Amino acid sequence: MFKVHTTGCRRRTSTLFCIVFALVWGIATPVEGASLFSGLILSKGERGGVKVVEVYPDSPSDRAGVKVSDQIVELNGQKIGVLEDFVRISRGVDKKVPEVSVKVMRNGDMHDFVISSYSIPVYGLWKVKVVEPPYSALGVASLLQYWTEKGKRGLAEGRGNIPVERKIADYREAVKYFFFALHYSPSSVGTALLVADTYKKMAELYLAEGRLPEALQSFAAAADFYNKAGEKATKEKDLQRILTGLQEVEERLFMLLPQEEGLNPAAQGSGGTGR
Repeated sequence: MFKVHTTGCRRRTSTLFCIVFALVWGIATPVEGASLFSGLILSKGERGGVKVVEVYPDSPSDRAGVKVSDQIVELNGQKIGVLEDFVRISRGVDKKVPEVSVKVMRNGDMHDFVISSYSIPVYGLWKVKVVEPPYSALGVASLLQYWTEKGKRGLAEGRGNIPVERKIADYREAVKYFFFALHYSPSSVGTALLVADTYKKMAELYLAEGRLPEALQSFAAAADFYNKAGEKATKEKDLQRILTGLQEVEERLFMLLPQEEGLNPAAQGSGGTGR
C-alpha cells in the first residue's frame, strides 16, 4: 500500500498540476519488506514526466543520490513518460526486489542510480541481497524466532496435498521468511541451512515437473548456501547436515548435466573393442 497526498493546486493549465505522491511503502503488511521508494515525493513534471519534489534524509533514494528537481525518465529499464507510469512500474517491483535502477535528468545531464533497500547484515555475512524485514522493534531474539517459525510453517504447508505451483510458492515464502530471520541473527548457521534445504526441496519439485532450468538454478542456490554455511559451521550436526545436503545436490546435478563422450558407463560396458 502507499499513501497519496494531494495539494490544493488549481487546475488552470496542464503545467499547474501539482498532485504530489508521497510513496510511503515502509508501513506495509507484515509479510513485505521495507519499501524501495519510502521518503520519495514526486509530482507531475511541468512538461510531462516525473519530478522529484522531496527526498527524505537517509531514505533509500537519498542514499542512492537522487536529489530534489531531478526528472525521473526511466525505472528498471522502463521509460517513464507520466506520473502514472512511475506508480504502475514501481508497484510491480517494490518490496519484491532489493534494488532497482533509475535514470534521472539533472541540469541537462543523464545520471544513473541504484535505489536499494536490502538487508545489510545478510549481505555482509552471506553476500546475498534480500529485502529488509518489515519491522525491527520487537527485539532481536523474538523477531528471529518469529520469522523462523513463520518460515517453518510455510515449509509444512508446502508438503501438503496441494498443486505443485502452490507448493513452490509456499517454499518461496519460506525462503523469504528465513532471510528475514537471518537479518536479526546473520551468524545463525541453522537458519542458513533452512534456506539451503528449502532451495533443495524447491529444486526437486521443479525436477519432478521436468522444469530443468529452474531445477538447476535452485540446486545451485542450495549448493551455494550449503558451502557458505560450511565455512561458518562448528557443530557436528550442522556439518553432517551440510555434507548430506551437498552430496544430494551433487548427485542430482550429475544426473542433469550432459555426460562427456567416452565417460558413459553404459557405453563402456557394451563390449565393443573398436579394433
